[in-house]
Amino acid sequence: MYAAGESSEYKESCVNVLHKVQKGDLKVAIDTEIIQELLYRYHSLGLRQDGVKLALYTLRLKPSVLPITARDAEDSIHLYHKYINNEVPPRDTLHLAVMLNNDIDKIITVDRHFGTVIREVERIDPKTLI
Repeated sequence: MYAAGESSEYKESCVNVLHKVQKGDLKVAIDTEIIQELLYRYHSLGLRQDGVKLALYTLRLKPSVLPITARDAEDSIHLYHKYINNEVPPRDTLHLAVMLNNDIDKIITVDRHFGTVIREVERIDPKTLI
């Protein structure tokens, strides 16, 4: 969303990450919730066609797309409860559950609670990949 959005401190670095993925220099995985997040965000902004384009573009980058299983859903509830006083959004505990259940220990994100509050995975700031 930062790559497609308005100018921000993360726009250039996020565009760079997507170019690395597109060229095959960076192998990444997403879970199916990422597509829902993109569509929902652009739906709520009244930019539904842009959301469709962005979701399709994301899939055309050919990331590994991981399903969300019943185990992931249950684990995310426990993780949400663990971090309930730290204001970690439930969508991020769902991503975390999918990562942990698929042995993924690094996440490229602007969300600073990964790597500080959430210590199960290592946060990679997109700016470090320029």
